[in-house]
Amino acid sequence: MTETEVLFETRKDISDYNTSYPLHPSDWSSWKTSDRLSFDDIEDLSFYIHIPFCQSLCRYCEYIKYKKTSESIERQYLDIVDGDMRAFAEQSATGKTILRGFDIGGGTPTVLSTENFAKLIEMSAEYARRFKRAEHFKGSIEATFNTIDEDKIAIISGHSDIFSRISFGLQSTNCAFLRDNNRDNGQTQRMADIFHSCRRQGINTINLDLMYGFVNQTKEEIEATMKVVERLMPEHITVYELRTNMLNRYPIATAEQRFEQYSYLYDLIKGLGYKGRFGMNTFSLTGDNGLSSYLQHRMMKNGSYKGFGIAAQSKNDTGISYNIGKNGESLESCLSQNTFEKGGDSYRLPPRELLSKYVAISGYCGMIDLSVMEKTLHSDPNMVFEKELGFLLNNHYIEKDGMKLYLTPKGFLHYGAVLSLFYYSNVFGFYSPLGKASGKVLYDDNKEYDVGFRWDDLQGNGFIPIIDYITIVRYFIDYSSGSWTYGWLSRLIISYVK
Repeated sequence: MTETEVLFETRKDISDYNTSYPLHPSDWSSWKTSDRLSFDDIEDLSFYIHIPFCQSLCRYCEYIKYKKTSESIERQYLDIVDGDMRAFAEQSATGKTILRGFDIGGGTPTVLSTENFAKLIEMSAEYARRFKRAEHFKGSIEATFNTIDEDKIAIISGHSDIFSRISFGLQSTNCAFLRDNNRDNGQTQRMADIFHSCRRQGINTINLDLMYGFVNQTKEEIEATMKVVERLMPEHITVYELRTNMLNRYPIATAEQRFEQYSYLYDLIKGLGYKGRFGMNTFSLTGDNGLSSYLQHRMMKNGSYKGFGIAAQSKNDTGISYNIGKNGESLESCLSQNTFEKGGDSYRLPPRELLSKYVAISGYCGMIDLSVMEKTLHSDPNMVFEKELGFLLNNHYIEKDGMKLYLTPKGFLHYGAVLSLFYYSNVFGFYSPLGKASGKVLYDDNKEYDVGFRWDDLQGNGFIPIIDYITIVRYFIDYSSGSWTYGWLSRLIISYVK
């Protein structure tokens, strides 16, 4: 087996490899910096505001959120976001900057009181209008059916030049599942009434989020959910797989089960007339790619974006930063700072690491753009990844169409392993003349095990891990028996033997 084959085989059944990157925050520790990201010379930019409040906290949600408290706390939060946006606009708004997109997510933005929701939309629209907007600019707001009403729809409609898309989280219509996960979508008739109100007030694009990957999620449950979708017929549908990079290890279906669930959803969605390739998670009735312009700029173009609010992520062409709150700080602690721009984490990343982040999130679209890779790497990706591309193409895990690489159905089954072959973390290994190594493995049971490795048993002799901390399953060749051994590892300590 070649090194590429070994990596693929060891990763294809590891659910931690998905569209989340890095796998663990400590993977970026060596690139951490005290400097904040600069956007002074950025010509293309998108905005994102994180509203972390929710009426109830869904068990499966991995994002930073807090249970809704009081209107005064909401107002304090918005005042801080307003101040951070004002400071940014005064420093970075230039006649050259083109605003490509603007999303407001969470959390649940529409859980805010009507007065506070109006402030959110009005201040967001005000700052967006300070920038020249791209031709196909389409701002988007996340909502739930039980937190939006006619008044809030009217507020959005009053600024439809900025926000013309609403994304509703449906996820599932299985009442038992929703109840077990602290979620309530309300009655189908209310959903239909809300859709009618949105369209009557000029909201021209509505998205519905669906989810799959849950244990015991049946075809009958998927069919029932799609019956509601068929009644509503949103312009966009987004299909999310349950990711497992969460606290408490929420139980998920197997890779094969997730593949079958997605395939069934895909057939039903296509049967309603939506456009989209197998392996994508976005589908559209209107001929576009099913994304807001913010997500298109971020996922497909690897563009720069500035995030506002607790734990919001930002990116430019040199690194990524997170506002305060990403590391589990309390709401009170974050609010006490009077800005969310201080106390977070910033990372100055090498091109290969920026590329890894792009590849991971482009997995949502089921494709990777070679021209974006080249722009990010400043090198020809066909040469940098010659072995990886050869392996994936020859084994029909991906197919190439011009400058685009698309996941095939075979590749989508193990899409996490496919994407991971382009990750900078593959430098976990390096080529060495050393033929064997010994060390200790500390498993989750906190017992140390002596382990030896004969790397010359692999083709491509000498592929040796050099990282000392991982949180994923790794496979090794046992030095004494030659058999494969594996386990959930929390720490790996290796000493090298000539």
